[in-house]
Order: sequence, then structure tokens, then C-alpha cells
Amino acid sequence: MSIDKLLELVTQYKEAAHLIETAQAEQETIKAQIKAELAERNTNDLQVGCHKIKLSDFTSTRLDSKAIKAVAPALFAQYSKVITGQRLTIN
Repeated sequence: MSIDKLLELVTQYKEAAHLIETAQAEQETIKAQIKAELAERNTNDLQVGCHKIKLSDFTSTRLDSKAIKAVAPALFAQYSKVITGQRLTIN
């Protein structure tokens, strides 16, 4: 592959990465608007056309790798962190 072709691929890659970043930012804005509308309607479930919107809470336990590496693998439960958040699902 020539240097010019490789440069073209790198340019395309960077442009695609920028498009993805822009699209993800737009998606987060739209997600926040949908969550705000659900909150305004005081609901976590809504049917919109053929789409079902559901906002659900979830809990996740994640490994605190710095602490576990410093102590021992057997102490995993002692150093687990519980994370709580929300998940938005649109089908």
C-alpha cells in the first residue's frame, strides 16, 4: 500500500471518528430529553408509536482493582463497590 493510500485511510479514519463523536454527543442530548419527558410525565414506561420506552434502575458491582491487587484475590467481596444508575431502553 502506498503512503498516499495510507494517508487517505488515516484521514478517513479520523473523519469517521469525528462523525461518531458528534453522533454520540447528539444521542446523549436526545437521551436526556427523553428522560426529562418521562420524568415530566411521572412514568418510567411509555408507548410511542411502535416504540416502547422503558427507564429502569440498575445496580452493578464492580471490582476495585487497585485495592484487590494490593491485598489478595480472596478478599474480592470486601473491596467490591456497588454502583447504581439508570438504563434507558428503546425498542
